[in-house]
Amino acid sequence: MASVRKLLILVTFGVFSWLLLLFQLFGFFNFPLKLHHADGLAIGEHRWSSSVWSILHLASAVISGILAKRHYNYLFGGLMLTDAMNNYFKYVIGLLTIFVTVADSWFEVETHRSIWMRYRALATRNGTILGLIGRDELARVLLRYFFAILTIVAVCALVEFTIYNQLTPGTQWHWFWLHNFYPYTFSHVRHVFHLQHISLMASNLRQLQRKLVALHQTGERERLEEYRALYGELWQINEGINELFGFSQACNIASSFAQMAFDLYWVYAMWQKQQKGVQLQIFCFVPTPVIIGFLMHAAKKHQLEMDAVQGTVLDMNFGQDAEMVKLRFYFLHQLLRNRIKLTAKDIFDYDYTLIRTLVIVILTYVIIFIEIAD
Repeated sequence: MASVRKLLILVTFGVFSWLLLLFQLFGFFNFPLKLHHADGLAIGEHRWSSSVWSILHLASAVISGILAKRHYNYLFGGLMLTDAMNNYFKYVIGLLTIFVTVADSWFEVETHRSIWMRYRALATRNGTILGLIGRDELARVLLRYFFAILTIVAVCALVEFTIYNQLTPGTQWHWFWLHNFYPYTFSHVRHVFHLQHISLMASNLRQLQRKLVALHQTGERERLEEYRALYGELWQINEGINELFGFSQACNIASSFAQMAFDLYWVYAMWQKQQKGVQLQIFCFVPTPVIIGFLMHAAKKHQLEMDAVQGTVLDMNFGQDAEMVKLRFYFLHQLLRNRIKLTAKDIFDYDYTLIRTLVIVILTYVIIFIEIAD
């Protein structure tokens, strides 16, 4: 049984290292990064040679834009003004997201590297493998993350395969699908990368909460000070994540909701004109809500873990131990002043209120375009 568990950990960590390599190929970072089952994180220095992937994606985005301009009539010719504007905005926003994401990843490379460096430092001091997460627990976290990825890949592959089979080559929709495939895929991979960081931080908060529960039973003064310091380090890592996924991820979220708004508009427009392909257009709508759903669910778990940490400190009762009561007060003040939360450069918070807000934006967009078209 132990050998099976060890093999599972080896495979899980190996797959995670391959995923990190995939994210590097998408230009999200340009330094070596691997996860070893025995030694934990291996973090290399910033490499200019690895920056070729960022340059490649910028060049690909530029080439895509040039080709779209050359194929303008294939993409937008013959459409009503509102229909052409809808398709044009969808493509341009997707392309803009690539530029912003690659640029943000380039300039925030040291912030990104510091996140993993802090995780490794925490692991070294606490005898764990990544931050406060032990080897077995990390394997479980990664398996859940892999399940989310496999679900996303299966949904996206099914939709793209269906589109490929049902669209007639050379038609306007076929040209538009070909030009949007790259921005669409890039956006989805960036969401999956963000999901990784959220899941790891949520798990670290869970480990801290468990330590606090154990502390409540023993009442060791030094431990409470130590856990306050641990919280401070997790807060710094979380701020690094918010910085890394700040403006670029805000742009990516906006792009995803714009894609859904554009698809909904076309569902209505095709239904009104009694055109064929309404079901296929509805099918195109599916992948983005699935990915956003996983992302928001992870953000909610992150928030619940933070609430659990705060609740555990609130529930601590040290009786007549004045020193422990004072330390508990300092800890609570720290939790309130420096709360760990997911934000996009303070533009918005990542929680379910974001979905409600953007649903209103989507419906407003669709209604405005319908009114213009009518």
